[in-house]
Amino acid sequence: MKNGRIALRSAGAWKSPQWLIFVLPLLAALSLGVMSASPATGQERGGKQSEKSESKKPSAEKKSGNKRRGRRGRGGPATVVVDPVIKGSQSETVLVYGRLVAHQAGVVASRTRGAVGEVLIRVGDRVTKGQPLIRLITAMLEAERGLKAAELKEYRASINRADAQLGLAQQELKRLERLRKSAAFSVARYNDKRRDVERFRSARAEAVAKAEQAEAELRMADINLANSTVLAPFDGVVTVLHVEVGNYVNVGANVVTMVNDSTLEVEAEVPGNRVGGLDQGRDVDVLPEHGAEFKATVRAVVPEENALSRTRLVRFVPALNSEHKMVAANQSVRLRIPAGPTRVAVTVHKDAITVRRGNKVVFVVDEEKMTASLRQVELGETFGSRFEVLKGLKPGDKVVVRGNERLRPNQKVKLQGAGGRGGRGGGESRRGRRGGGDDKSADRGDGSKSEGRERHRRNKEGSGS
Repeated sequence: MKNGRIALRSAGAWKSPQWLIFVLPLLAALSLGVMSASPATGQERGGKQSEKSESKKPSAEKKSGNKRRGRRGRGGPATVVVDPVIKGSQSETVLVYGRLVAHQAGVVASRTRGAVGEVLIRVGDRVTKGQPLIRLITAMLEAERGLKAAELKEYRASINRADAQLGLAQQELKRLERLRKSAAFSVARYNDKRRDVERFRSARAEAVAKAEQAEAELRMADINLANSTVLAPFDGVVTVLHVEVGNYVNVGANVVTMVNDSTLEVEAEVPGNRVGGLDQGRDVDVLPEHGAEFKATVRAVVPEENALSRTRLVRFVPALNSEHKMVAANQSVRLRIPAGPTRVAVTVHKDAITVRRGNKVVFVVDEEKMTASLRQVELGETFGSRFEVLKGLKPGDKVVVRGNERLRPNQKVKLQGAGGRGGRGGGESRRGRRGGGDDKSADRGDGSKSEGRERHRRNKEGSGS
């Protein structure tokens, strides 16, 4: 009972306002403790920020040191490729589309009739003139030849029989002529023998004609038998095979299609106002769709103009070599033909021209000092891959055509391929200039790594706070 009264009293005490007397002092003490601790925390944060700023200074100094080392590493000569300025006969050119055509190409036809017995080639095979392509079954042709040979023997026998009869008739006629003055001479019998001689002569002539006809038919049979094997008419490549074993072909039927790729020509339809500069023997540049360009010589200008396109057909003989193995018949090409009269001009390669501050300039290499000086030029007309130079260069000057994008005036240079380095040496030198050497690039790599570690530590501390 006593414990129960105490519990009730304590529960009731919370409902009375006396409990505030004990709680308020405790709250005041807690608030004072928090206020005293906050300045210390601010000092700690300030200390951390100062540590961060101090940690940034070494990294910045290291980074600036690496930059200075990189600038020092950009020294050394630049590897370049040069091309001479030339003076010669030039003419303005225009591009005209054309194609490669084969001088010898077409369908090989059968010269006789018969069934195909054997196919000796396939599409893509390279054949030579006279090489067998197709063989026909010759049983029927051989039988026809035997028949013609027998007819020839028959007609020759008829000739012999007519000769014998004619000889007897002529002999009898001579005997009667000797009896003309005797009483035994008969005019009727004499006339009959004369008619017999004429008849035997005509019979012999007929036999001779039939024998000659039989000889011709026998020769035709021999030709048909020989033509049973279809031969290649020229050197070339088989492009289409029109028959297979078992097919029956007649005279003139298509057997194979061939093209002679060793006798290609360039055919182009040139505008009529551009034909004036295409004299016979004139060389032009030919640019195929793929592969190296080559020269071609004008062979003929067809004196007939297309009324619709106002163009004329021109044939060129190309100068092909081992570098142009990929050219083929009907391949599309472009030709640089002269657009005007030929004149003497000083020209420079188009890759040597660069534009700086709105001016067209080139870098001219002094081979004695091995430096590249900047020179402003004035250009004229275009001649293929070269520009006419009106002012600023003279024939024989060596201008930079590769590596001139980053050159500085009067910078030291070295020619590509000099000293056994070649193009690869130029690439290594460019890497050396960008990196400032192996040791310096290693120092810069170490500095960047330490800077990354410091940045990671600062981020981690900021997230923890």
